[in-house]
Amino acid sequence: MFRSVIKIPLYFCVLFLFSTPAFPDWNLVNEESRINFISIKASDIAEIHTFKDLSGSVKNSGEAQVIINLDSLETLIPIRNERMGNLLFETKLYPTATFRLGVDLQTILLTEIGKSLDVTYRGVLELKSKQFLIPIKLSVTRLGNESFSVTSSEPLLLNADRLGLSGGIESLRVIAGLPSISKSVSVTFSLIFRQ
Repeated sequence: MFRSVIKIPLYFCVLFLFSTPAFPDWNLVNEESRINFISIKASDIAEIHTFKDLSGSVKNSGEAQVIINLDSLETLIPIRNERMGNLLFETKLYPTATFRLGVDLQTILLTEIGKSLDVTYRGVLELKSKQFLIPIKLSVTRLGNESFSVTSSEPLLLNADRLGLSGGIESLRVIAGLPSISKSVSVTFSLIFRQ
C-alpha cells in the first residue's frame, strides 16, 4: 500500500519535469506603442501621422505579428483622415494591415534587463490582400522580467509604387489640389510587449 501511494506523486513529478510549460504569449500594449510615418507634399512640406489602434503578439515559438487598424490613422485633420482611409487604404474593404515575422525570442529573453539587442529580420507586410517581403532593423530592449520594447533602429522606407498605392496617392493629390505628394514615406515605431 505504501508503495502505491509513493508511485503516484513520483509519476506526476517526472511528467512535470519533462513536459513543456505553456507560458502565455507576449502581447502588444496599445497605450504604450506607436507607429508613425512622415509624408511629404508640395515638394518640401513634411507631416507626421500616426496609427492609434494597434494589436499584436509574440508567441513562445517566436511567431510575431503586429496588426494595424487603418481606420485609426490620425493626421490631425479629420477630413484628411477620412480621405486617406477611403482613397488610399480603402478601409471599408481592407480594415487592417498586418506585419508578421519570426523572431529569436529565447535570445531576447536572455538579454539582461536594461540592455538592448540590435537585430535584422525579414518580415511580411500584408496590405490590401497582398503580401510584401520587408527587411527591417530593430532594437529590442529588455525592460523587465515581463516586458520588452521593440523600436526601429533606423527608419523603414516604404514606396507607394511597390505597395500598389500609387493610384490612391494620385487621388489624394487631385482632391487636395496639391502639385505633388511623395510616393515614399519614412516609418518609425516604438512597441511594448508584455507577458
